[in-house]
Amino acid sequence: MKTRIEWFLEKIWSILISLKLAVLVIASLAITLSAATILESKYDTRTAQYFVYRAGWFYALLSLLGLNILAVALSRLPWKKKHIPFLMAHAGILMILTGSWLTYVSGVDGSIRIGEGEVSSTVELDQFTLVMRDGEATRTADFPWVPEMIARKFEPMELPEMKIRIERLISDAEPRVRFLPSTDAQAAAPAVKIKILGAPMGGTPEFWLWSGAPAWASQSMGLARFLIRKESQKDLAAVPGAGPQARLDFVVTNQGKLRFEATSIRGEKKSGLIDLAKLEQKEDPVIIDPGWRMPIRIELKSFLPLAVNQTDYIQKKKSAGMGSSQPQPAMQISLLRRPDSKLWLGLGDRADFTDETGLPISIGYYPKQVFLPYGIRLKKFEMTHNPGTMDPASYSSYVQVVPGLKKNEAELDALPVHHITMNEPLPMENYTFYQASYIPDQPRPTVTILSVNHDPGRFLKYSGSILLILGSVMLYLSKVIQKRKKEPVRA
Repeated sequence: MKTRIEWFLEKIWSILISLKLAVLVIASLAITLSAATILESKYDTRTAQYFVYRAGWFYALLSLLGLNILAVALSRLPWKKKHIPFLMAHAGILMILTGSWLTYVSGVDGSIRIGEGEVSSTVELDQFTLVMRDGEATRTADFPWVPEMIARKFEPMELPEMKIRIERLISDAEPRVRFLPSTDAQAAAPAVKIKILGAPMGGTPEFWLWSGAPAWASQSMGLARFLIRKESQKDLAAVPGAGPQARLDFVVTNQGKLRFEATSIRGEKKSGLIDLAKLEQKEDPVIIDPGWRMPIRIELKSFLPLAVNQTDYIQKKKSAGMGSSQPQPAMQISLLRRPDSKLWLGLGDRADFTDETGLPISIGYYPKQVFLPYGIRLKKFEMTHNPGTMDPASYSSYVQVVPGLKKNEAELDALPVHHITMNEPLPMENYTFYQASYIPDQPRPTVTILSVNHDPGRFLKYSGSILLILGSVMLYLSKVIQKRKKEPVRA
């Protein structure tokens, strides 16, 4: 008489080898993948990964498929010659599932950001973490990305071990930088807001210049470059232009006055003091004529002798244009015991607080990182535009692989150059680099974004796919041959 355990195992076995289970699992996968495709087209890849491709129930469904296929193959024991096509097809599916599991466990799927002339070996993964430094102690907490529909319903969440409270989440954040007056002479620096009138490309571009950071001090627009600096900042005065460019410098004198220094492409110079009293009255616009042989005038919108920048974030509008990358999150945080200390953290940002006892606390929001065994140098970033517009048509990167320790410029220039385009990746020592996106050169230098992929399960997945196709073809041919052999007998 069978025991309960034997009866239970036989029941499980009969379910695993049943055709009904196979049909149910395959139908469920078909519906799931259709839903994931709709999610990806309506939102983005990361949303589809969150709800489907990286969800625990999806891996459970794939595991059930693997168990079903393995059980059916074992149920044919002892195997015979006629089982070879059947076993090949089933072994191929198992190899694909095993390769996918290896990719999930040991693979690397991230991105690397490199500015022109820079060398980097840091790959940022699609996993995020909060890092808190409190004196000598450091604490970390994983904080994964969530889709927009969940971020909108996010309720404030306290993290006592990090001493912070997360007030708001944004799934795909777009920064909004403001410059505010300040009395902190160490952190603050002069800032001007200008509007370009009569721009050759149309429109009236409006932006800030701030001498507190080189990335904000200079802005290049076509044939003109704009810059702000203090009279004592000789390093900013020597900032080179990108080829033949006209230049307009806003110079804050040691007496607190503001003057402009304009230089045309031909080297013609013009300068003068700006009437700050007229600017404060805001009755008539302050217009600067740089004296260029272009119909360009500059309207001075605002001047702050001492300013600090403050970054807020808003939900970014969806765009199907080229150059868009995966959503980048942001969060608004505050100290638990200082509710008034709210500020925003974008991915890669760090904030410095002072708690109620005066102790400094640093909070960072970073992607997890892995390091390549070599460096990648961006020698040149190249972009072409659609005729008559500034819309990108294509873009690519010329890179060099830098082995070992950092080298001098002459050694770097002598390294071979590899061209990475959107259709031509660069395979290099178990890693593959794809042209994914870029960060334009306004106001910072151009930065290329390369996707980095290391897939230890690729061989199994490719081999399994070949085996599955061969097994399916052999199964079909064997059925055809058997049918033709039976036809004369019936006749």
